[in-house]
Amino acid sequence: MPENEFQGLCTICGHVGVFRRGDHRSLRESYPCPNCRFTMRWRDQAAVILDEFGRGQALSIDELVARGFLSNVAVYEPALRGPFVARFNTLPHYTRSYFRPDLAIGALAPDGVRNEDLTKLTFDEDSFDLIITSDVMEHLPDVESAFAETLRVLRPGGIHVFTIPNDYPFPDRTEPRVRVEEGAEVHLKPERYHNAGDGTKCLVYTDYGADLADMIRSLGGRLTITRRGGPVEPLNTNATFILRKIASAGKRRPVSSLSGADKPVAEVKSVQGAPTIRTVDEDLCCPICHGTEFEDFNGRSHARCSSCRGVERNRLMWMVLDRLGAFEKGKRILHLAPELGLARKFVELSGDAYHGADLDAERYKSKFLTVRKLDLCVDLAGIPDASYDLIVHSHVLEHLPCSVDGVLQDLDRILAPGGLHFLSVPVRGEHTLEDLSPDLRPVDRLTRFGQEDHMRIFGAVDLQALLTKVWGPGQHLIVPVDLFARDDLRRAVIPTVAWQGVSGHSIFHYRKGARPPAEMLTTQVDAAPPSDVGRSVAPNAASGPQGAKPKTQEADLAANAPTGSRVILGLDALQRDNPWPEFPWDEHAPFHLARDADGDGGREIILRQILNRDIRLMAEVGCFLGGSLLHWLKAKPDLTVIGIDPWDGDWASFVEGMAPHANHLSDAEVTRIARLLRKYGNFAVALNALRLFKDRFVPVGCASLEALHDLRRRDIPIELIYLDGFKNRDELDVAHDLFPDAVLCGDNWLWQDQTGAFVVQHSITAFAQDHGFDIEDLRQSWILHRER
Repeated sequence: MPENEFQGLCTICGHVGVFRRGDHRSLRESYPCPNCRFTMRWRDQAAVILDEFGRGQALSIDELVARGFLSNVAVYEPALRGPFVARFNTLPHYTRSYFRPDLAIGALAPDGVRNEDLTKLTFDEDSFDLIITSDVMEHLPDVESAFAETLRVLRPGGIHVFTIPNDYPFPDRTEPRVRVEEGAEVHLKPERYHNAGDGTKCLVYTDYGADLADMIRSLGGRLTITRRGGPVEPLNTNATFILRKIASAGKRRPVSSLSGADKPVAEVKSVQGAPTIRTVDEDLCCPICHGTEFEDFNGRSHARCSSCRGVERNRLMWMVLDRLGAFEKGKRILHLAPELGLARKFVELSGDAYHGADLDAERYKSKFLTVRKLDLCVDLAGIPDASYDLIVHSHVLEHLPCSVDGVLQDLDRILAPGGLHFLSVPVRGEHTLEDLSPDLRPVDRLTRFGQEDHMRIFGAVDLQALLTKVWGPGQHLIVPVDLFARDDLRRAVIPTVAWQGVSGHSIFHYRKGARPPAEMLTTQVDAAPPSDVGRSVAPNAASGPQGAKPKTQEADLAANAPTGSRVILGLDALQRDNPWPEFPWDEHAPFHLARDADGDGGREIILRQILNRDIRLMAEVGCFLGGSLLHWLKAKPDLTVIGIDPWDGDWASFVEGMAPHANHLSDAEVTRIARLLRKYGNFAVALNALRLFKDRFVPVGCASLEALHDLRRRDIPIELIYLDGFKNRDELDVAHDLFPDAVLCGDNWLWQDQTGAFVVQHSITAFAQDHGFDIEDLRQSWILHRER
């Protein structure tokens, strides 16, 4: 092959062929692709992006986009044209900008491109995974502010891939070519211009040197330089620079130049003596203390309230706790690494029932707060079960030098039934990185995990899998825009990166024994007209083929109604908010499937109570496919039954497994029922079995404890509660607390666990002794009678 030619592959379009030097005098702008015409400089940037995001499964940018590897990557590029603009424009999270001095910063130009100044970006921190600048950074008069800004808006672990004209070897020091004095440009070196993206000439302000790496490190990043090199001649001057953000939330970064210049500001001294910019804005309001002054903190604009010192995640946690009903008098609270604003509120509500705890309790000096020393890796074992009604902690779990799984399980053990757990942790990427080795240096922990004393950095996918493992299934992530109007989030200075998705600001929550409260709560956002109130659909984890049908629009109004509101009271409102599913009723016959369909379950003692007491309204917890429900509904024509069940799980396989116990059904009928379950889901098939009683059966598709609390809130006068399939005291205790006059009964009296213990008998016997009941039992059935 002739000199200055080589056989290669284009990392942009994927073309394979002969690449020729061409007559361009700059080597970095040579060897254009025969197909897409982009040169070595562009292709080397593309190669870095492929290495970072291609998972070893893409050889070109075109393939990277086509295979969806960038679909969830937030990309920012200040450019009007180029190979990435053409290919990334269709990506859902791609943002493009160009600086036009005559247009307002952050505005859109007529061509639809955003106007941004790289030294004063309008994006929130932690907004992007990838920033690309191609021969841009040399044209900025304030390079330190520019790199500080790209680091600010990068997510921890994200990269800024850039090119700048460079010599080899790199000179020792970065030198300005132009200095700006009182608005005038003073040229320190001969003027040099490059062609800009809009066809004009653009002045070069800076000649970069090797000390660029030191500047990046001081700002909280790490700089690496790669020289791909050509197969024919050395490409020493064709360097690609990769800036990676290693400091979480701007750690070690100086205060950003974006400090709200159009707001009244005051310079105050921080504890260390460094200047902190404070912004006074009466349109902003801290939800914790109602302060209107906010300070830049760790490079983040308006991050910290000047009054209560709460930062963004503290303010969001306060809003969430308030919205979801966690601020209640008398709750037993465990608050780990307590924030003083939250602690003050909890002490006011709970007094001595509030326990603040930290490994380093001595660092808390407060007249109103006593913080106890607690080592989460060691001391939780000494705390009794069900000790707390509320557990709250923010950015604690990343510090633990032990298994997070075990700590979460212990925290769940000490949480009472119906109790709430709220947490926040730093998050980067999809997968959790962890190293518990005591030999790992603090500087390495900073690089890998974002802070010198962190043992791990959580990944979004792995974190949600961990919470599902410990807490069980459910929507544990709180989505702020589902709970709050956007104007309320802006007023509280909650960054937009925290509004949706998973980030270090995100809050996860759990209710023990019931669905998390945010799943049942939605609010109208962005000031909808009064006629639109209640029209948005509330999230429902039980939707889909295996779950109950999502609630109606009227149900959203009920979910947002205050306690005792007329819109939710009474049986009619309950029926309205819990409709029956769609199902081809005429095509599939109903059935009666129950383990004791031949009458050996002892249900006659339950039926006797229903008839003798003239029960008109009862609830059954754990409906399965309606076998016991049919007993009650057929026995008394004026009886209405509320059925409570999440209707989830693989019921088809369970039905096939219980076929030997269903002697009244043929094998063909069992096969038919299982087939229906797989096709239509548990909820619809269960209600098909009950369809003759549609006017007297109300299906409530959620977990038992949550449903019982909802029935109490609605003032539903339950007269009898039948507990089907419970294995511990939680449901029994809650049912008695909420409905003290209701008859309590159920099944599984003879159920044994794997050790042979009669678990249900033990629970009921203990409950009866605690509350003064006599027990009547017959085979599997049991009922509690008040002692006379």
